[in-house]
Amino acid sequence: MSMREKVAWISTLTGLTIFGYYFWSVWSDFEARLLDGDTLFWRFVWCLGIAVAIMLPASLIAAWAGRQQFDPPLDEMEQGIERRSHRAGLGILEASLIGIILGSGVITDMARADYPADAAGATTVMLVNLLLLALAVSGTLREIRIIFEYRRYA
Repeated sequence: MSMREKVAWISTLTGLTIFGYYFWSVWSDFEARLLDGDTLFWRFVWCLGIAVAIMLPASLIAAWAGRQQFDPPLDEMEQGIERRSHRAGLGILEASLIGIILGSGVITDMARADYPADAAGATTVMLVNLLLLALAVSGTLREIRIIFEYRRYA
């Protein structure tokens, strides 16, 4: 297994676990009508820090255990895999952003109904978390595509 595939596996599993928890907690707060931007911000910072603290050492250990170079130069096959996966991830991200922009009126209406005291703040919290979700989903799907591409050539 190449080092890039190992990193993709580490990134995918860690991202699904850590950010899965984060977005599940955001959804729980949303359902309970308890969105608090400050709490969610610090929860996100903690999740991001934990993800980096897991992914970086795990990647270094995988390189060391496999006696591989941590960031070897790309060959032609790897360049093609990276190019196709980045293109797919970017397409998903662009479509998600357009969907969020087009749905912003619905989000504003929900915020006005559920948080009449601070509708603007609630709208901001919802939109920021939807943007974070779009970034996380597109990045995870990009890493999954990398895994599938490497498995296809294995």
